[in-house]
Amino acid sequence: MKIGQRLVESAKLFADRKFWRALTKHFEEENIQMRAKQVVCVFVVALACCVFAGAQVAQTNITGGGKKGDIPVFTGKTTIGNSIMKQANGEINVAGSVSATGGTGSTGINLISSSNQQVDGDSNGAGVYGQLSTTGESLTGQGFLFGGGGTWGDGGGNDASSGLANYAVIGTSDNKSGGIFQNNGGSYYTLFGFNHATGSTGFPWAAFNGDGSGCSINNDGDFSCSGTKNAAVPVDGGKHWVGLSAIESPKNWFEDFGSAELVGGVATVRLDSRFMQTVNTKMEYHVFLTPNGDCKGLYVHQKTANSFEVRELGNGNSSVKFDYRITALRKNYENVRFKDHSREFPANRDGSVRPAQKE
Repeated sequence: MKIGQRLVESAKLFADRKFWRALTKHFEEENIQMRAKQVVCVFVVALACCVFAGAQVAQTNITGGGKKGDIPVFTGKTTIGNSIMKQANGEINVAGSVSATGGTGSTGINLISSSNQQVDGDSNGAGVYGQLSTTGESLTGQGFLFGGGGTWGDGGGNDASSGLANYAVIGTSDNKSGGIFQNNGGSYYTLFGFNHATGSTGFPWAAFNGDGSGCSINNDGDFSCSGTKNAAVPVDGGKHWVGLSAIESPKNWFEDFGSAELVGGVATVRLDSRFMQTVNTKMEYHVFLTPNGDCKGLYVHQKTANSFEVRELGNGNSSVKFDYRITALRKNYENVRFKDHSREFPANRDGSVRPAQKE
């Protein structure tokens, strides 16, 4: 009976609107109190942040100024000014030097690295470009139109007072090569040197040791060495290599060798057409004969610009084979004898060539 009465009373309570209004009011008051607490917490946190930020600003108040495009530098703990670096047009320019030091000791790490993404074969440009000059880029550099490079060094134009420029690239080492050049193609030289000076004034190449011994290519294209010019040939099954020296002469002689045969004691030998293009056979040339059989002996009866005639001594009429050797002066070098190379030897360690001396 008591349980039934309680159920009836509960049903009446849930149906009473006054009950629901009182319950709703209670929850609204609780919600307001919670929101008020949340607002107070947020305000306290915001106030703390402002106080902290104000303290930080007070500690790092930066003063100073600069120019547009200049990269700033700290001139004091809280002051800035212009550095030696400027930024414009996608470039950073430094009005001074850049020094970098790496101490990691890691292999394969570049201390300074750059990459130029230009198209291969462009007329100029470089991954790294360095110029040492007070007169600007050299005329040679301005006129170079054969492609860019990973590294480009320019020594600048000639100085007005000294008439000299600076070295473009220097490689030094105490116990390894001063430079290594490698490529992997068959269309270009691994190392190519070109001197633009004309009129037989440009010296393109030289290599010398500390004693001044070495070789050079001079302004006329003459290859000269203070030592011998050898062909290195393997012997003893490749266990050893020996040098075979070229025959040297005060004059520029070219040689040709061949064989022919007497017929009735006479033979006419025509000079090789290509050999004739390299020498001056209109001047005197030499013919050396060696018979390859029994005869009275051989002699040169006459020589022309394109042939020579061989006969047997004592009006002999033998038919015998013989060998010949011809030596003739190189064309355009007929009057060169003991050419002077004192400008190149001994070598100057700075790479310069001595001034021409009057004889």
